[in-house]
Amino acid sequence: MTYNRRQFFQLMTASLGLSIAAGCGRPTTNGGLSSLGIGGSPILLTIPLAYLVEHSRLRDAIADIDFFAIRNHDQMKALLASGQGQITANPTLLAAGLYQQDIPIKLLNVMVWGNIYVLSADGGLSQWEDLRGKSVLIPFKGGMPEMIFRFLSIQSGLEPDQDITIQSTQDFQSTAQLLLTGAADVGVFSEPHASNVVAKAQQQDLELFYNLDFKETWSQVTGQSARFPQAGISALSNFVDNNPDVVTLIQTELRDSLDWIQQNPTDAAELGAKYMDTPASVIAQSLKTNQFEYVPAMEARPELEVFYQALMQVNPKLLKGQLPDVEFYAES
Repeated sequence: MTYNRRQFFQLMTASLGLSIAAGCGRPTTNGGLSSLGIGGSPILLTIPLAYLVEHSRLRDAIADIDFFAIRNHDQMKALLASGQGQITANPTLLAAGLYQQDIPIKLLNVMVWGNIYVLSADGGLSQWEDLRGKSVLIPFKGGMPEMIFRFLSIQSGLEPDQDITIQSTQDFQSTAQLLLTGAADVGVFSEPHASNVVAKAQQQDLELFYNLDFKETWSQVTGQSARFPQAGISALSNFVDNNPDVVTLIQTELRDSLDWIQQNPTDAAELGAKYMDTPASVIAQSLKTNQFEYVPAMEARPELEVFYQALMQVNPKLLKGQLPDVEFYAES
């Protein structure tokens, strides 16, 4: 079942202030689960979740799987706090932030390793220095897109708020609208939103360019590989602890979903379009630039900690000023 926006806001309003549901899913008489709630937002990581719902062996283990379409961080938090959702796809910084806010979750894996870009109508903009004096639209004030933009710009010799004017926006959709109306010089987008705004620009006889690739700059300024742990799958801790066999199955199917996406890009794009408010043609284009790789959370921990520490250089108050402890990382 896919919940529309009105239904979800009703859920969110009813759930705020509630404690985490102890069972994290309705048990059956034989000790198994009869239901599972999955939360996904309009990002490419929703495709593996949609694969769980429609193509995986999870249907054989759990009869009732509900998919909740979410649009922002507050809805994500509410879904987890209500216990209606046990599994969510989210940026790794958001997952760690929720954990540090005492939302009992574990990171299961990292699956997206860098698909954030600076886009503009200026095809000659190719260096971070070219952003000097520019106005930049960035969604989610204080969120990961802004924090990594600030980190990369500082490491590239710029002073945000002095050399660059940052305009915070509500989400990627509003960022696109403002960029297309000329409200700023450049915008920061992840996929599939980057491909979507390029397509919308073409409909208006405008041309937008992928000017700067965050993962390439990350490699240049840190000496790390040209990737960073952008997004993964999280789950409620009680769900992980009480259902190890189900969690193992979910992890296996998520890993397999990436093989399916690679082998069936057209079908994957159509599946994504079903669960996101994005045309299949746009998703197909965005899959060409996205960097998917399944890495279990514990294995990804060293890269995650480098990533978190880098962003905490920009804002020492992020994550309450400290790295998540080992309990944040699922062992399976």
